[in-house]
Amino acid sequence: MGSKSHQALRTKRIYGHLLKCLAKLPERLGKAFILREIDGLDTREICKVLDITATNSWVMLYRARMALRGCLEINWIDEAASE
Repeated sequence: MGSKSHQALRTKRIYGHLLKCLAKLPERLGKAFILREIDGLDTREICKVLDITATNSWVMLYRARMALRGCLEINWIDEAASE
């Protein structure tokens, strides 16, 4: 398998794990994460969409990132162990 093919497969696996982990988040945390990291909205825009304060958005994004980090670490460990 070529280097580009290997990288594409790895990216696809990572994206698949990310989607599974996002689905496990509480809805509002997932929405906040998507608005920031995928849609590129700033804090003011996120607050308007979710009807929250800036402080609340920062807390939600922190919690979402930490939950995703933990979930992704577990999934990568499981995948590496099964290979």
